[in-house]
Amino acid sequence: MSNADLHRGVMIAARVRYGLAWTRSVGIIALIALLVGLIAACASPLQSWQTPVVSLIGLQPKQLGLARQVFIATLGVRNPNDRALPVKGLRYRLALEGQEVAEGSARLDRQIPAHGEAAVDVEIISNLLTIAPQLLLLARQETPLQWTVVGSLSVAGGLIDLPYRYSGTLDPHQIMAGSLR
Repeated sequence: MSNADLHRGVMIAARVRYGLAWTRSVGIIALIALLVGLIAACASPLQSWQTPVVSLIGLQPKQLGLARQVFIATLGVRNPNDRALPVKGLRYRLALEGQEVAEGSARLDRQIPAHGEAAVDVEIISNLLTIAPQLLLLARQETPLQWTVVGSLSVAGGLIDLPYRYSGTLDPHQIMAGSLR
């Protein structure tokens, strides 16, 4: 084997090695680009969301007994975002006149349109000990009642919780008559 053949062999080996290194570099760059694309695709549901506005728009008795009282609370959910809000769940605590009267959660599968509103009915179950003082207060109250609703909405497949806290007033006579809608 001559020096020329040896040199040619070394050059071929170097080209092959360089080609493999180049191919490996292109593969790594392609893999990085793919990962960046996947992260961007996964992050799109995680874009920042503005907190929705939640209000108490209805409260009606469903079943009133000595051991258990069931009310239907209608919560208004307003979406301030420029895209639909994919709500999967709702956690809430409801207080009247500063006293917590109910808490719970509801599974939802709602799309609240961009800058739109939706009404969500949640069942409130209470016992006489927790709600009796509030019912007495409602029966005697002449001025509007203060309400507060605190909780969070689960969006983007349950990956994000958007906390909320809102307050307002309502007419106690409408509640007692079951006509707060």
